[in-house]
Amino acid sequence: MEWFLFGLVLGACILALLQWKKAKKVRMTWYEWVMGVVSLILILLVIQNFVGSVAEEETRAAWMGVLFLGIPAVVLGVLAVRLPLQRQLRGKA
Repeated sequence: MEWFLFGLVLGACILALLQWKKAKKVRMTWYEWVMGVVSLILILLVIQNFVGSVAEEETRAAWMGVLFLGIPAVVLGVLAVRLPLQRQLRGKA
């Protein structure tokens, strides 16, 4: 049941992000979309790995998964958001 609710919240967040992007007229290139999708997939893997590893009482494996999958996910996510916003701000100046 918690994964169903997690999916609903994730879908609502994605919908809100797309509505915000449309309202602000932010344009994204194909590689920014790819970075965002890969980042989202990695974040979902981090959550699933962490929950599963903690449930099996493998806390070291859980934190190593957060380290090795979470850091690239955050970096790609930040780049996927920052690049279009930076391009938009540069266009207005």
